[in-house]
Parts: sequence; structure tokens; C-alpha cells
Amino acid sequence: MLWVRLGIRELLRNKGFALFFVANLTVGLCGFVAVQSFSRSLDRHLEDNLRTILTADLVLTANAPFTQAETDLVHRVLGPDREQARVIRFFTMVSTRETTRLVQVMAVDASYPLYGGFVLESGTARAAIHDGPGVFMTRDTALALGIREQDTGQMQGSLKEPGRDKDQLLTLGNKDFFVAGFFADDPDKALTTLELAPKLYVGIGHLADTGLLDFGSRVRYHTYVRVSPDTDVSSLSQELRQGFAALAPDQPRISVRDSRDVSQSLSSVTGHFTGYMALVSLVALFLAGIAAAYLFRGFLGGKHREIAVLMSLGARRSGVYVYLFTQLVFLGILAAAIAIALSWLLLPVFPVLLKGLVPPGIRMEMAPMTWVMALGLGGLGSIVFCLPVLVRILSIKPLVLLRGPLAAPGVNGWWQAAAFLPGIAWFCLGAVLVAGSVTTGIIFTAGFALAFLVFAGAGWLGAIWCRHLARTRHLVRKMAFLNLHRNIWSSLACFVTIAMGVFLICLIPQVQKGLQTEIQRPEGLKIPVFFLMDIQDNQTRDLEAFMETQTGILENLSPMVRGRILTVNGTPFHTRENNREAQGRPRRMEHNFSFRRDLDTSESIVQGDPLSRTPWDFGSETPFEISVAQSFAQDHNLAINDVMAFDIQGMVLKGRIKNIRKVRWNSFQPNFFLLFQQGVLDDAPKTWLGAVSRVPPDLRLSLKKNIVETFPNISIIDVTQMITTLTFITDRLSVSVRFMAWLAIAAGLVSIFSIARHQARSQAVQTNLLKVLGAGFADIKRISLLEFGSLGFAAAFVAVLLSIGFSRAVSWYFFDSLWQLDLLYLTGILVLTTLICMATAVAAAGKILKARPMMLLKKT
Repeated sequence: MLWVRLGIRELLRNKGFALFFVANLTVGLCGFVAVQSFSRSLDRHLEDNLRTILTADLVLTANAPFTQAETDLVHRVLGPDREQARVIRFFTMVSTRETTRLVQVMAVDASYPLYGGFVLESGTARAAIHDGPGVFMTRDTALALGIREQDTGQMQGSLKEPGRDKDQLLTLGNKDFFVAGFFADDPDKALTTLELAPKLYVGIGHLADTGLLDFGSRVRYHTYVRVSPDTDVSSLSQELRQGFAALAPDQPRISVRDSRDVSQSLSSVTGHFTGYMALVSLVALFLAGIAAAYLFRGFLGGKHREIAVLMSLGARRSGVYVYLFTQLVFLGILAAAIAIALSWLLLPVFPVLLKGLVPPGIRMEMAPMTWVMALGLGGLGSIVFCLPVLVRILSIKPLVLLRGPLAAPGVNGWWQAAAFLPGIAWFCLGAVLVAGSVTTGIIFTAGFALAFLVFAGAGWLGAIWCRHLARTRHLVRKMAFLNLHRNIWSSLACFVTIAMGVFLICLIPQVQKGLQTEIQRPEGLKIPVFFLMDIQDNQTRDLEAFMETQTGILENLSPMVRGRILTVNGTPFHTRENNREAQGRPRRMEHNFSFRRDLDTSESIVQGDPLSRTPWDFGSETPFEISVAQSFAQDHNLAINDVMAFDIQGMVLKGRIKNIRKVRWNSFQPNFFLLFQQGVLDDAPKTWLGAVSRVPPDLRLSLKKNIVETFPNISIIDVTQMITTLTFITDRLSVSVRFMAWLAIAAGLVSIFSIARHQARSQAVQTNLLKVLGAGFADIKRISLLEFGSLGFAAAFVAVLLSIGFSRAVSWYFFDSLWQLDLLYLTGILVLTTLICMATAVAAAGKILKARPMMLLKKT
């Protein structure tokens, strides 16, 4: 206890050191604890609401109505003691008197939803959409469709009284509907609030009259099931999957999902951005640890003589360790306590930063386990960070140190190297844990280590080069660069912390800039205004003739036939190993196939020869030719000359891969994974896709309405709205990552302030000597500005260059080289970092700079 009391008392006498040590760790811990708390809150929200999100215990999904055999299987496995609801989901166009827009129709029966429910305004009955042809929607959807609140009552009357104003109705296909009510809570919970189209709920009994369930329409048939609470849902899911597999050996036609599948799916989505933010916050904590170790080095260096005296009086070396460990643990726990309080205030920021990307209504909480983790990181982390400094005690020999202040021998190199191992292991383990993947954690650690080594090497070379820059008669330049060279370790600590923070800030925007530019204005491609779907085979000529009378150009009218991939080189496709399974993504056997005479401008052959222009002789023993998209070939390990068997509307056909082509999907043109030789699909029942371009903004709404009025079954996607949504997503993700990167910069700035303050104090005699020799306050201030300004500029410049290289590599590996240099942003970060470093250094050294020269005389 004696050593503990001595340690606390020593900290109280060195309030400056204690304050900045705690400030460093607090900033580093704050972001890490906040991200962990947000991630846990998000996971807890999803776990607590899994059944409500799914609206059932089990969901069975198919692309066509269930057959009698499948219905009998469901009844046999689940038994009579169950609740069941039917939902038909599809996209289509809705018309009102003011606009036409793509919507997602949810045709539900009276039992839906089995969990949760509609939170309807004005006490509207849930049966309203079943009693009459009504719809439920949100008020935001009504606003987007131009529906005013006073219109809703008129709509109901319009259907009951034939003479009423038909302009007050919503039209879905061939049938008119009225707004039966508004809901504030959508029972069909999604992970995010961003959707391709708003939802309209209608009664399933009113769907047949719309005429929207034609051949080729993309419709999903769902059966929702609720079982008794004590039922083993996972066992039922497995039994159903096996039963459906027995009915269709090649591939089950019906997919089965339960709450466990939803949990895995949602966790994989949320884990990407929360994991990355946690990794960035881990870097901020590591940088704070570097600064804390440097501060402790200065503190311990001033205590060598005191420690030597204690050891001369009989103190054991173990007692000295307890004395120092007590100080570090106390400061670390204090920093953790402050970080917990600040993180509590920071938590509400995350739902705002990620608005639209996470489900609304998340309850932000900080679990007791998070407190324990933070206190453990603070107490033990401070020791791990400072361990390379603590081993210096091993070199303290009282008799030697009492002879002079700097007579301590060096530390054994093996001990010094071993002292770094716990910190490295701590960082690697932390990266694996927060990333949730050993591979991701190791890759991130390797990338961080590479960046760290580059910055450390550049900083070391720069500090050495400062010796040459100091060879000048100009007082300000000479003293500034000499200080950087003489204090090489403090200069290196500042350089690495600032460089790492700037690197993180500059890395993501480069990737984001390339993605957004490629989405909005892909080089060499023309983005269409509308994308048309569900065009029937007998409508193509009428549509082409219709578009000749309208403003806009119909292009890339492409046939689409749905089929299944059976085998590849005789091996069943659904059992064949592929890259998708390695990434945990489910296998799909059903795909859309097409054919075209010439490739689109968004496609280019990267391997093999073009498909033959001669149509394939249907029924020939020779396999027809196939062109495969490069991404599909990589995912499924396909190569030139592989033979594939297909089930196309009941007929088994074989084809051989002739070429691999690169597809730029961001063109928003009709593109397909698999293109067949002409003559294979020509006579097959098919639907068509198309694109419309060159439509002036003021005529787009009228063109959309004209197409829907003439061809009610055709669905139209507004590409400009989709681009806006995608841009919004990349913006929000970039903002959240930059927010965490600025925390890393904050840790670096605290480090600069602490190191600058320490340097100013250690150079107090030099500073006052310059004043005695006639140097003015302005000159001494300029020395400090140049010293830390050049340090900040050099660190930021190296970090910007490295971020360009790293972002280019990330874009090449993950985003098919979608990258663009944002020179203005990088220049702004470079200038801003330099100015911040200069201001921080002057603020830290201000008291010393203003001290009177009499101080020197008192010390001497």
C-alpha cells in the first residue's frame, strides 16, 4: 500500500503530465467505446425484433403459386396448429391525377401480419383494404404521389358513385383504388429506410382484376407461418427444406427463412460499416497510446534520480514497478471513466450519421460489459502502451545514476524488442475481434503495419534531413530544423500520429469520389432516364411505334427468358464449389438469359471470341455458344469451353462457353450474366427490357404517365432517382467513416499539444537564452510555427500520397478500378492539417514563450 500511496501522491504533484496523459487516452477510448456501444445496440435491436422484422416464425417464398404437392408438404410438416398468412409482392406503376411512379405492391390477406401490425391513423380498421379496393400507405408516399388529405374521402366516394371525379383515384393496372388509411409503422420491417420504391398495401382479393400478374412478371409469393412458442423453429425449417428438395432434386423451388436466417443476413449487412468504424476507432486508440507512451517517457526520464535514491534506500525493483503500475492503472481507469461519459453523449450522433442506413427507433444503450471493456482497456492498455518505456527501469543502477543525470546505461536490446510484442498482439487481437473475422483482422493489421512502417521510415528520414536544412544562417530556420533533428523521437511520434489520422481521412473520399462519378457519369457511357421492365412479347412493336411519337429514344430493347442452370461439365450446379459459397452467399440456379446480335457499348470481351452470327440449329447435338459476364464467371469458377446444361421452360439444352465479357453494370442498360447464341431463345415465351434516354427534365413526368396509360403492365424505374439514392448511401457511409477518422486526428492533435508542451518545457532554457541574446518574441514564435508547421505539412503530404496509392488499390480490388483523384479535397486537408498543427503548437508553448529571461538567471 505504501507504493500505491506514493504513486498517487506523485501524480497529484505532476498535474500537467496526468492531465495530458488522461486526455490522450480519453480521446482514443471515446471513439472505440462509442462504436462498440452503437454496434451492440444495433445487434440488440435486431435480436429483440427478429420476429417482428420477419412478421412470422417462418416465411416460405416462391416465384410462382404453390403447387398442391408443396401445399400438402407444408400442412404435413407444420400440422394444423399454426397461423398462416399469404402475401404477393411485386413492383409496378401507380398513376394518380398528378404523377406516375414505381411502387412496391404488398397484396396481403386478412391474417397478415402475424407479428407486429399496422399502426393506422384515425382509428382506421385493418379490414378496410379487404372490404373495398383500398390501399394503405404512409403520408410521405401520399405526398410523393400528389395526394392531399382531403382527397381520401372523395376517393372512397368515387368508387361507390360512378359519377364522381375519377381524377381522385389511384390506378394499379386495370383497376382503381382509394386511400383507405395511412400507417405510421410499416409491418414489413426492413434493415434500412432506403428502398427502391415506396410500399402500397392492398387486399389480396382485389389483385386479380388489376391484370398485373401476366406471364413474365416478377412476382414473389410468400406464405407466412406462426407456430406455438415452444416449437423448435430451426428443426421445422430444416425438415421443410429437405421436403422441398425431395420434390425438386435439382434445386428447391421454394426458399425457407426463419428468424435465424434473418439474424445472419442483417448481421452481415450491419457488420460491414460498424466493423470498419470500429477498426478506425482502434487506430485512434493506438495513436493515443503512442502519445501516452511518449508522455510517460518524459515523465519517467525526470524520475530516474528519484528512483535511484529509492533503490539506494533499500527499495526493490518490484516495488518500483508497483509504484509506476499504480500510476498508469489509475490514469488509465480515470481516462476510461471520462471516455464512458463522453461516449454516452456521443452515442445519439450515430443514428444521425447513418440515417437511412439503419432501422429507425434504435434505442442507444451502453451495456455493463462495455463499461468493463473500457475500464480494462484503460487500465491494462496504459501498461501495454508504456511497457517499452517501463523496461528502462531495468537499466537503472543507483551508484551510476548518482554520479550524473544522464549516466544510465542502455537497455538490453532483447528486452526492448520484447516489450513491443504485447502491444502488437493487443492490436492484432483487437482488430480480429472488432472486425468479426480473422481474415479481415489480419488484412487490416497488415495494412496498418505497412502504413505505420512507411510513415515511421519517412519521419525518420525527414528528421535526419532536418540536419541539412539547419545549415543556414537564418536564425528561425536553423533553430526550427535543429529542434526537429535533436528531438528525433518526439518528432517521429508527432509525424506518425498526424500522418495516420490524415491517411484515414483521405482514404475513403477517393474511393467514394470514384464510385459516385462512375454512378452519375460513367466515362464513355450514356446513362438512360428510364429503365423499362415487364414488356410483353406482343407489345414490342407497339411500344417502338408509340415511342416514335414521344420525346425520348427507346434503345437496347432486350429479350429476357427465365431458366435454370442444371450442370457445369456434368457436375450439378447447386452442389458445385464456387466463390459465392465461400463468402456465405446463397446459390441461385434460376437466372435470366438473353441474346443480342451485337454487344452493347457497356460490354467488352476480355477472353475468347465473339459469338457466331449464324443462328444455332435448334435441336442440334452441337452445344450452342454462350457469353458469360466476368463477375459471374469469377463467382462460379467458370472458364472458356465449359459445357453448361439449362432447363428452359421444361426443355434441357446444352451450351459451351465461348467468351468472357466485362460488363459495366453502372450503365443502367439491360445487361445479363449469360448471353446465348441466336436461335436458342428466339421462339421461347419471353418478356423484354428497354431503356429510354434523351428526355428533357420537364417532360419526364408526362412521358412516364403516357407510357403507363398506354401500357399499364410496364414498370418504369426512374434511373435519376436511383442514382440519387445510391449517391446518398455512399455519402452517409463516407460521413460516418470520416467522423471516426477525425477522432483519430483529434487523438493526434492532443498528442501534438502534449508533445509541443513537453518540448517547450524541455527547451525553456534554450528559449530564454535566445531572449537574453536579443531574439524577439516574434522570432521565437516563428521558430515554433515553422518547427511544427513543417512537421504537420510533411506528415500530411506523405499521408496524402499514401492514401492515393491505397485508395487506388482498394478501388481496383473491390470496385473494379472505380477511382478518381479529388485534388481539391486533398489540398484542403493538407493546408488545414498544417495550420492546425501550427496553432496547436503555439497554444501549447505559449506560456513558455512569454516567460521572462530572468528565469534563465534564476536557474543558473
